[in-house]
Amino acid sequence: MTYVFDACALIAYLNEEKGEGFEKVDELLNRAEAGEITIYMSIVNLVEVYYGYICDCGVTIADEIMHPVTSFPMKIVSNITDDIYRETARFKGIYPLSLADAFLCGTAKSLSATIVTKDGEIAGPEEERLPVLWIK
Repeated sequence: MTYVFDACALIAYLNEEKGEGFEKVDELLNRAEAGEITIYMSIVNLVEVYYGYICDCGVTIADEIMHPVTSFPMKIVSNITDDIYRETARFKGIYPLSLADAFLCGTAKSLSATIVTKDGEIAGPEEERLPVLWIK
């Protein structure tokens, strides 16, 4: 099984948000570490997490918070293929999504992956039949 993390999924984990968010993301990361599943995250969504921490805490603390992410069993999609850019543009053009959310959807569609999110705006492209694992 393949998953793509939204920014809010990674934030829920990094902030240790109790409830289903932290626990579900922790479970997925453990399963990825064991080789049972594959987790991806678009570089655009990772940038979204990092700049949010920079705005909230400053660069030094943001760097400390983000440091462990480099060792997570998660593949960062930084190569924007033709398929990803076309799917992303299509999602952005058709649905009222932020550019970051469009990258999330475009990446998930391109990888035939399940989106991991708690962002209700992702519900917009249900006509696309993108599978979503909702966390709280």
